[in-house]
Amino acid sequence: MHRSNSTLDLAPLNQALIVRAINTANAPKQWAHWLEDIGFIEGEHAMVLKRPLLKGGALVVRIGLSTFALHPQEAACIEVTAVN
Repeated sequence: MHRSNSTLDLAPLNQALIVRAINTANAPKQWAHWLEDIGFIEGEHAMVLKRPLLKGGALVVRIGLSTFALHPQEAACIEVTAVN
């Protein structure tokens, strides 16, 4: 069962998530293609593993079997749903 949608930058740590969409309305349009290229596609499993210690730092995020560091602005483009 799924809960309501949010964005990856606001997701709790270690919560199982599913990517629902990429929304770059408030970001450079090329980010959508780049995020999809590294695995952030609809239906893929994701998880925030670590938050930055300093404001503006990168989040450590798992997507599928890969781990990436994303800036909060990039993570805000990724719409997710929590998995119970």
